[in-house]
Amino acid sequence: MNTIAIRAGQLIDGTGAEPVADAVVVIEGDTIQAVGAVGEVQIPPGAEAIDAGAMTLMPGLMDIHHHISGAFEAVRTLRLTLQRGMTTIGSVSGGPAGCRLRDAIDAGAIRGCSRFLSAGVVVPTNGHVPGRNADGPWEVRKAVREMVQAGCDYIKTAASGGFWGERETCSVRNYTLEELVALVDEAHAWGVPVAAHCHTQPGLNNCIQAGVDQIHHGAFIDDEAVEGIAREGLYYIPSLRVTCRKNIDAWTDRPWMKAEMEQSSPIHRAGVRKAHELGVTVGIGTDGPGTKAAWKPGDATPWEMQELVEVGFTPMEAIVAATHNTAQAMRILDRVGTLQVGKKADLLVVNADPLADISVLYDGRNIVAVFKGGRMEACEESFKHYYTVKDEE
Repeated sequence: MNTIAIRAGQLIDGTGAEPVADAVVVIEGDTIQAVGAVGEVQIPPGAEAIDAGAMTLMPGLMDIHHHISGAFEAVRTLRLTLQRGMTTIGSVSGGPAGCRLRDAIDAGAIRGCSRFLSAGVVVPTNGHVPGRNADGPWEVRKAVREMVQAGCDYIKTAASGGFWGERETCSVRNYTLEELVALVDEAHAWGVPVAAHCHTQPGLNNCIQAGVDQIHHGAFIDDEAVEGIAREGLYYIPSLRVTCRKNIDAWTDRPWMKAEMEQSSPIHRAGVRKAHELGVTVGIGTDGPGTKAAWKPGDATPWEMQELVEVGFTPMEAIVAATHNTAQAMRILDRVGTLQVGKKADLLVVNADPLADISVLYDGRNIVAVFKGGRMEACEESFKHYYTVKDEE
């Protein structure tokens, strides 16, 4: 089993703790064995030394609201996102087919891809997103069971309309409270979290009352909903990228979509500011990678972190949102999300200080190396001599 010791000028562990100067991470196989300041960490004899100089070590980024489908295109997207520092991606449209891709990546049959989580989509007839249509509590329960049986990591549903359809608006209700209660109860009975697309009332209060784990978007979120999310300890995945200026301007061919996004943008940001003030646990889910030329795979996640900083988060809080909080929301914090002993060694070597300027993570040239499960899966020229091409037998 290979042992690697990576030394760098600064370490951000993802927990929100103060950064460690002149730090080292010791990796054995795929797992972090030690982490801390040089001189306080014992480096095993024979460990391969990687000197990152004055660079920053930090956890791989996570994004749990991507739309990734189609085998070949999915692999391409997951390779590009990994190269930009996203070590874990969740697809809210992955479904059972996505589970097979996830398993192939986990088994090492497909290298160089982000870790992959696949959601099973359960939605009402004529609902906002395509998926397994199910109407009424018992049909909803059956659909959830089908997705769990297929191996889906979480259930995605919808409690409101959205921007996309020309014949819908965000205010259109999707599932009723009765149906949402059944969906959440059934998913939780099988130990699976629920992520709900929802922009407006009454869907937001229905989600809170039903006990969904994560509310995604909330572009027209109100104070009552933010306070309810805080009170119930739910995760808020705001997807500010969707209503940012850059994205609004990209949709000139969909005027109805552009108009409603324009209306929601200040409301969305005010809601996230209030959520931050109330201590709501915010994670990252961007609705990426985006279908317009304005967005390339890997752009969405670091852009979302910049959006959080613009509404009042510190750079450290934005990093915690994209690592610790998102892993916690997906119930995988015991395995990934922070640089701590016993976790999978998913980490980035960054040739800049994201605590001084969070935007450095958006420039892919600053992501010098990406480790996933202790293996360097992507790197710049200066780190090529550390890269292992040969697969282990």
